[in-house]
Parts: sequence; structure tokens; C-alpha cells
Amino acid sequence: MSGNIKFVAKASHAWLRRMAEAEADCESVAVAGLAHRAGIIAPATAVARRALGRLIEFARRSTLKTLAELAQEADVDLAEVYALETGKEDFVPSPRTVIQLAGALNVPVGRLLELAGLAASHDPTLDAATLRFVADAEPCAPLSTQERAAYEEFVQALTKTSGRGSGIE
Repeated sequence: MSGNIKFVAKASHAWLRRMAEAEADCESVAVAGLAHRAGIIAPATAVARRALGRLIEFARRSTLKTLAELAQEADVDLAEVYALETGKEDFVPSPRTVIQLAGALNVPVGRLLELAGLAASHDPTLDAATLRFVADAEPCAPLSTQERAAYEEFVQALTKTSGRGSGIE
């Protein structure tokens, strides 16, 4: 034997789905990234990505850590932590990154995998809590004079043009 191992078995979509969904309750991950890449697990929604980013940011800031310090503590690449925290749309973290961050942030691995889109979520309560968190975590600052003027001008334009050609008033 040459020492090279050839993987011959072909995993079915059903098997990958079962294994990926089971990982939500496990401490180790074997197929989440593979299942995500195969399209078996849907990518994280915009709300889940935003919630994951805000969770990482709030946890980091609550302990007065920089992004670099969190990345070092979790033993993950700084660029990955930055992409997650900012909710970079096309970024899919590796399962290892999510597991390492879960440990550093002291949050359940399975739930973090769900937010990252690496495990299927079947919990409507978590989905509702995620949406509430994202909505409540956004800062609310008054509009500047320039923003207020632009907003009011645009609303006027919408009001004047509403219904033209669409048959809707």
C-alpha cells in the first residue's frame, strides 16, 4: 500500500443531511461544510448572518477585546472573524472556525452552526429570537439635517409618483 488512501464510498444526500442535522447536538463536526457545499443545507439567511455578526461583536465588545484578540483566543484567522462580524454576504465560515468561536464566546456550538448556515435550524423560537435580536441590536440615532432633508424629498417624490402607470393609488 502506498500510504495514499482513496475514498471510494459516495455519501448520499439523505445521509449527508442526517449527519449535518445531527451535528447541531454534537461537540464535533464532520460533514457540515460538505453538506453546505453540496447544497443540502441552505446558506445562512441575511437575518442569521446579521445576528451572528452582532453576537460576535457584542460578545467581543462586552469583554473589551479587539478583533485581533478574539481571533487569537479562538485560534482562527482574523479575516474570518472580520468577515463574520461584518456579515460579509458571500463568506461561508468553516465548521472549525465556528466551533472555535463558540468556545471562545461560550455559546452553544450547534446554535452558532445554525446561525452560520452550517446546520439546519428547525426551531421557530430561535428564528423569532434571532429576528428580535437583529431588530433590537441596531443602533437608533436621529437623522442629521442632511439625512432628514433627503428623506423628506424622497418621500415627496414617492407620493407624487405613486400609482402612475401601475393602476395602484
